[in-house]
Amino acid sequence: MRPEQLQDLREGLERRRQKLLELSRSAEDGIEEIRREREIEFADEAQSEEAQQRLESLERTERGELARIDAALERMQAGQYGLCRICREPIDPKRLAAIPLTLECSACAAERPRPTRS
Repeated sequence: MRPEQLQDLREGLERRRQKLLELSRSAEDGIEEIRREREIEFADEAQSEEAQQRLESLERTERGELARIDAALERMQAGQYGLCRICREPIDPKRLAAIPLTLECSACAAERPRPTRS
């Protein structure tokens, strides 16, 4: 992978990381606001609880993506970014541009069994 491609991917990951941190802060503020409102208004408790659960779920999703971004940035720093975790061959730069957090090349990803949907 060319250095400028790697730099573009790094910058994109860092921008996404910053956006997720901002969303996380916003979600935390929303949860805190709901908690304050719940103390004041018990009539809308079910609706407030549902909103709080949605915000907490969003926060868990954001934390997971942040962890994957941080791991990708660490792999970049270590010179391991863009290597397939299974075959250790370089991942196609086009695949990385489309899916910057991917850990597998197209061939290895295609061989992996897919979970069945109900």
